[in-house]
Amino acid sequence: MVPAVALLAATLAVLPLDPGPDDRIRGVTLAPIEDQRLGPVGYGTERSAIALAEAADLGATWVSLTPFGRLDDLEDTDVLHDFEIPAATNEKMLREAAAQARALGLKVAIIPHVYVMSGQWRGEIDPGDEQRWADWFRSYERFVLRFARLAQELHADLFSIGVEFKSSTNARPAAWRRVIAKVRSAYSGPVTYSANWDEVADVEFWDALDAIGLNAFWPLAGKPGDRFEVMRERARRRADELAGLALFWNRPVIFMELGTKSASDASLAPWEWPEHCDDLSYDEDYQAEAFEAVLEAFAPRPWFGGLFVWKYFSDPYDETQEPRTGFSPRGKRAEDVLSDWFRRGWGETGLDLFPE
Repeated sequence: MVPAVALLAATLAVLPLDPGPDDRIRGVTLAPIEDQRLGPVGYGTERSAIALAEAADLGATWVSLTPFGRLDDLEDTDVLHDFEIPAATNEKMLREAAAQARALGLKVAIIPHVYVMSGQWRGEIDPGDEQRWADWFRSYERFVLRFARLAQELHADLFSIGVEFKSSTNARPAAWRRVIAKVRSAYSGPVTYSANWDEVADVEFWDALDAIGLNAFWPLAGKPGDRFEVMRERARRRADELAGLALFWNRPVIFMELGTKSASDASLAPWEWPEHCDDLSYDEDYQAEAFEAVLEAFAPRPWFGGLFVWKYFSDPYDETQEPRTGFSPRGKRAEDVLSDWFRRGWGETGLDLFPE
């Protein structure tokens, strides 16, 4: 009997999806700063250029740019295209940030997000009856197509049709297939979806996309005090589970977001925002161990297409976006781990994810 991993590698080799000897995504998420009270520090500014240069020095080969729209609350059906700055200004800044990235040799992913202004999670959006859901999808299509057209203009290397819409992806796959078809009519590059970690196995439309994308914030620790050995074992078990998903759908897996806070026991609930957590104890060693555990478990897998680190900011010197215990690895021990893994070979993948 052919081992499952070998079978998967042989199957994926025939896809129009092989980065050559080892060109998997070694990426960082560059988060926008739209608050204009802070000055010219967002996408496309001099500070953004510094942040991107630091990413390239780290060994990153990709950057994801994350424009935001907004909903008032979970029942709202009107996705607005602006967040803290006008949508046209946002597009201009995205163009400039993409040009900065290209000048450094970085590939660019565009990943539009929707922020719920009430502070609730977008994965629980529920506008109500079928008519209101239809209204929501029409509004969302206008939003996502705006950025799909921009991605086409920018010759972006990857586009995500959405982020963590758990409440509808399994319940309304036909509607999402229509979204995918419209995105593909506007953008000719590779397309994925950024599923939540506990949603990814239930998505029914991976066959319509080029890769299985997920935001990898599953618990790596089982109890307070668990450290590297436990995190590595739990990451290996998760990799075994995702191997089956990749084999079933015949698609590589990409971590559209991978991060953990720089605090003790942060991997018990890595999805929690640091400002919503009480009594976090700063621990940059813990963050470094979490990255090491995941990369050791996933990098050797032939179906693993790479990752985007969550997250860096478009002003690397800004200290208002999150506390020291936050997700950014900048200036912390985690950067040593990331630089080491970004610069080493991960082995043949047999995936042509991003053909010329």
